[in-house]
Amino acid sequence: MRYTFCVEKLLECVAAALRDYKGKKLAIGVSGGRDSVCLLHAASTCGAVEKRDILAVHVNHGLREEADSDEDFVKEYCNALNVKFVAYKADVKKESEQKGLTVEQAARNVRYGIFNNLLSSGEADVILTAHHALDNAESVLMHMFRGSGLDGLCGMNGGRVLRPFLNVYPDEIDRYAQEHGIKFVTDKTNFMLDADRNFIRLKVIPLIEERYPSAVHAVNALSVESAGIKNYLDGELDSCLITVDGGAVVLSELALISPLADRYVRRAVSYFTLTDLTRDMVTSAVALADKKSGAKAEMSCGVIAEKESGGIAFYIPREKYCGEKSIALGANYIDGLAIDVQKTACAKPGKGNTVDLNAIEGGMLRFRRDGDMFTPFGGASKKLKQYLIDKKIPRRLRDRIPLITKGNEVLVIVGVEISDKVKVGADTREVAVITRRF
Repeated sequence: MRYTFCVEKLLECVAAALRDYKGKKLAIGVSGGRDSVCLLHAASTCGAVEKRDILAVHVNHGLREEADSDEDFVKEYCNALNVKFVAYKADVKKESEQKGLTVEQAARNVRYGIFNNLLSSGEADVILTAHHALDNAESVLMHMFRGSGLDGLCGMNGGRVLRPFLNVYPDEIDRYAQEHGIKFVTDKTNFMLDADRNFIRLKVIPLIEERYPSAVHAVNALSVESAGIKNYLDGELDSCLITVDGGAVVLSELALISPLADRYVRRAVSYFTLTDLTRDMVTSAVALADKKSGAKAEMSCGVIAEKESGGIAFYIPREKYCGEKSIALGANYIDGLAIDVQKTACAKPGKGNTVDLNAIEGGMLRFRRDGDMFTPFGGASKKLKQYLIDKKIPRRLRDRIPLITKGNEVLVIVGVEISDKVKVGADTREVAVITRRF
């Protein structure tokens, strides 16, 4: 289908999108392809922002022979425009294999991970990408076919990324490039049908448009309407039912029995990934509310949903650290955690974190292992596993609680309890307080 074109439309779209960002730092994703190069050109010439505030960001995915030459092309073009340039290299294939994602999904996660880092570090105030109207329609259809919910129907509308071309069609970008003599590179993988997006763009949409010429416009209109509905429903969510705990997002059981249960699940997973969930994934997470603690369901991008006492936790599992270190006065570090052991003048016996310093001398700092035993303060010896279960400590946290041990005897469960064997007593000469720094 052909679309009407006005050479000023692209400049007007970019200027309108940047109207409130004068003086802000802009990071523009530039692959070297037609769309992103035209966006960079339009942003640097529309007059809405100063060139010195623009940073062109190129992500070299390392997937094609031409990857390095594409990077060089973008760098040279930025030099010609007098725009700052930065390139990032990523092993997308490795990311794909490690997380069980398609190469397309892994590449997207890598790019947005870089964009988010630029925003959080203050190197950029806003991110711009060159996604256009046809890209948005492709996304909506792809999400529908995969079984997504309302979020999928929103397509690319919303979020922290500006997409000035979202109402611009490919023919219009082609004409803009011709009018301004803009050169660009062509990614041959865009024509390979094994990628879902390519299949929809090259096969599905042309076939639909033969019967329904305005189909893409209609899909994009539905996308905008869906985004409005989504924002309204998300505004109705009770933030008190969503908590962040120990690297996980936990939904209260009340969230899972509400009419907005699916919205709560999608909100929880959005803390980890922007990839849309399928309807089956959401249903399996909500169903955990009626199952026993420990029951799990797989979400997208490696996120796991697990039933716990009082709710459902969403998290990305990490490999268990099996090393150990000798405990010492001062700061002790293990697998990214910091444990402080400090002398104190207090000699009053008590639960929690106050111990006889001599009793832990020669102890090792590590995480739990099979066969570990623990004698709670004022209690009898039992298996550490049983103690943690009795304390209702979630399974996902049990392998991440630092322990001070001697052999298989646990002397301190840092931040939880001390063993009766290291409590302060009448014969104690030195007292220490053990805390975990967050």
